[in-house]
Amino acid sequence: MTRYSILDQVPLYTGVSSEETLSRLTEFAQAADANGYTRIWFAEHHNSRGFISSAPDIMAAHVLAHTERIRVGTGGVMAMNYGSLQIAERFNLLASLYPDRVDLGLGRAPGTDMLAAAALNQGRTIGVPEINDIILETAAFIRADVPKDSPYAMLHAFPTPATAPQLWMLGSSGSSATWAAHHGFNYAYAQFFSGSQDEHLMDAYRSQLPEGVEGTNLSAVSVMAAETEEEAQHYALSALNFRYRLARGLPVQFKHPDEIAADEEYATRLRTMLVGNRHMFVGTYDDVAARLEAFAQETATDELMMVTYCADNQAKIRSITELSQRLIASA
Repeated sequence: MTRYSILDQVPLYTGVSSEETLSRLTEFAQAADANGYTRIWFAEHHNSRGFISSAPDIMAAHVLAHTERIRVGTGGVMAMNYGSLQIAERFNLLASLYPDRVDLGLGRAPGTDMLAAAALNQGRTIGVPEINDIILETAAFIRADVPKDSPYAMLHAFPTPATAPQLWMLGSSGSSATWAAHHGFNYAYAQFFSGSQDEHLMDAYRSQLPEGVEGTNLSAVSVMAAETEEEAQHYALSALNFRYRLARGLPVQFKHPDEIAADEEYATRLRTMLVGNRHMFVGTYDDVAARLEAFAQETATDELMMVTYCADNQAKIRSITELSQRLIASA
């Protein structure tokens, strides 16, 4: 049975303060909790006027304190910006405070521009091999199995929770799935970012897991559901505007759909991006629910994680509430 979850990149819409954005996020996370979603994750972005989730572990701690059941974590912590022991200690602490509710998703991207990356890392150049080492060291600390020949063999990531955080590897390619499987990580694929997903990706991931390791996987997909197709497409203008600007190297910007729709010619151009688009799930509650179920089956994906860019928080909450009634409550 497919599981359903939430990813929030915490976009900052024009005319909305950071404080109000975070208040709305708390209400949204509580709705996800009440509606039976498996987990909610927060992304990491730095030096961005469009996203304010610069410290996903702090975001996770806040939401854990304001929810009851849902798993909370990161999608992800960008490993190059931290030390391995630092990450492990923070997430072991979270897992001790909130038993069996904490996920640690790790990524290899910087989550920012190169200037900000330099400031985060004091000018050090960190390549892919070094990032991989940080991720593997972090996992070893979390799993309490640091190799005896490691220079850190005498170190421990305290506190030691009764249930360790779930370890996930983030990626947007087949090579990341192979790496995650080889090292026994759960795997999270950014379909909403890559724009597509090979139907064999998750089966390939499963086939490469070490013997005895039961890894699980998810795909993060872009979703906007509403009562009517027209309403869903209107709310989706925020996401379409973001993607249009991102594809052209323009500054990230999130606007209310009414503001975008005021330029009728531009809004029409954005809506054409939905024609024949199978990779964004925009439409009525029934249509989107059916398409999500079909996508999970076609790609053999264990879990779908919804990313919803919507300036109207109540419409965003209605979207996940109505979808939960069709996908979770009815299961």
